[in-house]
Amino acid sequence: MRNSILSRLVFHSILALLALLVTAGFLLDRYLSEREIGRLEGELARAAGVAAIFLDDGVGALERNLKELSARSGMRYTVIRRDGVVLADSSADPASMDNHADRPEIATALQGRKGSSQRASPTLDLGMLYVAIPTDPVIRVAKPVAEVDVLLQQIRRRIVLACVPAFLLGLALSVGLSLGLKRRIQTMERFAKKLAAGQYEKALAVWGSDELGSLEISLDGLRVELERQINQINADRERLLSLLDGIPDAVLLFDASSRLTAHNRMAERLLELVGKGTAGVYGAEVIRHPGILRRLDAACHGEAIDPAPLGVHWDKGNRELSVTFHAVKTGRGENHILVLLRDMTHEAHLEKVRTDFIANMAHELRTPLTALRGASETLLTTGRDNPALLERFLGTINRHAERLGNILADISQLALTESGAVQAKPTPHDARAVVAEVLALFGDQAERAGVSLLNASPAGAVPLVSDVEVVESILVNLVQNGVRYTPKGGTVTVGVQSLPEGKVEYSVRDTGIGIPPRDLPRVTERFYRVDAGRSRDSGGTGLGLSIVKHLVGLLEGELAIESEYGKGTAVRVTLPSLG
Repeated sequence: MRNSILSRLVFHSILALLALLVTAGFLLDRYLSEREIGRLEGELARAAGVAAIFLDDGVGALERNLKELSARSGMRYTVIRRDGVVLADSSADPASMDNHADRPEIATALQGRKGSSQRASPTLDLGMLYVAIPTDPVIRVAKPVAEVDVLLQQIRRRIVLACVPAFLLGLALSVGLSLGLKRRIQTMERFAKKLAAGQYEKALAVWGSDELGSLEISLDGLRVELERQINQINADRERLLSLLDGIPDAVLLFDASSRLTAHNRMAERLLELVGKGTAGVYGAEVIRHPGILRRLDAACHGEAIDPAPLGVHWDKGNRELSVTFHAVKTGRGENHILVLLRDMTHEAHLEKVRTDFIANMAHELRTPLTALRGASETLLTTGRDNPALLERFLGTINRHAERLGNILADISQLALTESGAVQAKPTPHDARAVVAEVLALFGDQAERAGVSLLNASPAGAVPLVSDVEVVESILVNLVQNGVRYTPKGGTVTVGVQSLPEGKVEYSVRDTGIGIPPRDLPRVTERFYRVDAGRSRDSGGTGLGLSIVKHLVGLLEGELAIESEYGKGTAVRVTLPSLG
């Protein structure tokens, strides 16, 4: 039997059986020995009592009587005086015998108690059992213990013979129990291997209510829990794969050695991986772009990952891609690199279209502006009919023409601002003056639209060091939007206030149509319109808030837009002093 827990169990059972049998045999042997000795002591004490009737006879008669008793009983009789001198003995000459006062049984009898002792007789050279009773003189009776030893030897043989079948029976029971435990443990071992192999269908039988039964119940509970968890993991994995496949970006996961471990369908389409065994291949085999591979190799070697997207031109399909890298640590502590490739071709195309539109619009509007200004100048110099009236209207035409020219200049400035070519020209001024000037500019337009313009500026001066023209352009765009998208009877409130650290906050609030929550994050994009039809009808180009966003950035300020659809919009522009 191999050195297993079962073999050790059998071995220890054998040792326990042997220890039990040896201990039981030893105790039984001792008990029977003491019992037999006790029986013999009682027999000797009774024999001594019988011999006591002869103590009144003379020494010669006493000795003859003792010898007759000895011949009949096979016992040795001795009579000893209180000083230890032997008066008579059935087996030896009293005169040749030593003083017996120091014998243990004699000393005990002289004290008034029955005494006994077992030792070898120096006279007979035999192992003897001595019993003395407290008479005067003391009578001692002795008998060889050889017959007791013979009896004990017979009893010991019978004990040994009885232990052999008990040992064999105990061994058989131990082996049977061990085999039963072995079968149960082997069954649990096979069950655990099936669990490790992912086989959770068959339940484990429970064969008892003992500790192994509790273990069997626990293992079957483990099977149920593992099956539940594996099913959950598989379901989560399927959901994760569905999510990955639903991501519009190409997703690729590489291990620390730059081997591809996972990807989604967009990656297959973008990199043409369909039908190829890509699992475990190196990044250079699926991404054939030096810029991407350089960043991937650096990330795999533990270098810090640049969070900025990498813009690359992908020759296949003539695409523009934005590539980002992210470090990912798996549940086993392994470092992986997640690569996201976003197709920016459509966005790049739209950006180019919008940029071209700005340039084309600026170019196309210069001709009507020139004609408008020329016509207004001609009317101003003609002076027919009512020269004062003509002059007033023609002056208005001229002012609006100049305003339109300024707007076109702002559009051109937007492109310059994005490129970083335009620099702010800060000058100290009262921020309230810009508010008043812009409100005056839109007074007529607001009156025609039935919209009230309110100035919420404080009474005291609000000092600011910034570019006045840029601030005016910001407020012009905001107030113009407020007037355009506020129904008749509504209000547009423009205010300014001082903030800590020398900052100034402009606010433009209207009671207009508002902006839906889904559109609010995109209203500062160029050419983005919440309501394209209404924007065109009101003369909007979709550039107003985009211009504001870039102009606020030029002045190192902050732009915040809050809106509740159907109730109005509030725009706050916070500007620092640039002096």
